[in-house]
Amino acid sequence: MWDWSKSGTRDAARNRLLRRLPGIGTATAYRFGLVERAHYAYGVRRATESAARLGHRGVTVMEFGVAGGNGLLLLAEHARHYAAATGVAVRVVGFDGGVGMPPAKDPRDLPYLFGPGFYAMDHARLRARLGETDLVLGDLDRTLPDYLDTHTRELRDHPVGFVALDLDHYTSTTTALELFRRPDHGHLLPRVTCYLDDLPGTVEQIGEAAAIADFNAAHPARPIGRVLGLRAFTPFDPPWADQIYVHHRLDHPDYPTLETGATGNQLPLTP
Repeated sequence: MWDWSKSGTRDAARNRLLRRLPGIGTATAYRFGLVERAHYAYGVRRATESAARLGHRGVTVMEFGVAGGNGLLLLAEHARHYAAATGVAVRVVGFDGGVGMPPAKDPRDLPYLFGPGFYAMDHARLRARLGETDLVLGDLDRTLPDYLDTHTRELRDHPVGFVALDLDHYTSTTTALELFRRPDHGHLLPRVTCYLDDLPGTVEQIGEAAAIADFNAAHPARPIGRVLGLRAFTPFDPPWADQIYVHHRLDHPDYPTLETGATGNQLPLTP
């Protein structure tokens, strides 16, 4: 009863039960968010749909903070599903230090929750299962700029459309937001869906929330904000909907381009 009383545990248990029902195939499971890490599936869906509407044939999705790799493998699984469903090619990239979490550098890094060496990775086991997924290991303040500089063509053809931020620390999350600080636009869709994993149990002045607040203060034309009212439009009202944000790149040349099919375009008077 204790587990069932909590919305997150209840949501996961209900999804597992519904997946076992006759007639619940893969397409239905994705439609109703019954898959594992449905928040990742939502992000990939939004990325592929937006890319298709804006005329892109490819899109990139990223996870910052891979840990053991379960999330990255599921991100790749969701990417395969939506690539087949939309015809948009999806590149999957994961970034991680590769040696577990680093020591905290700032009190806002939540040192009371996360210690050095937490969430270490078995490189060999993970790489054996990654397939075409890219895994970039090393200090993010070096690897992210290097990746952006050396993959310009790939990112132009497959702009980033979804980012999962699971770095726990304020400082690491701030470093990851370099993705959005660059003055050029070619590596990003005009709106990039983001999932912030470590918001629950914190306050706005620490961790990921503080990193987002600092970014927004410095970049008013490129805000990152929580999607308002998302629960009302998501099947079964999942708690992860409160952790979905979007980077709105207001100065992106494609920002005002109409995404045909994103919403209805007429409201006729009812008979």
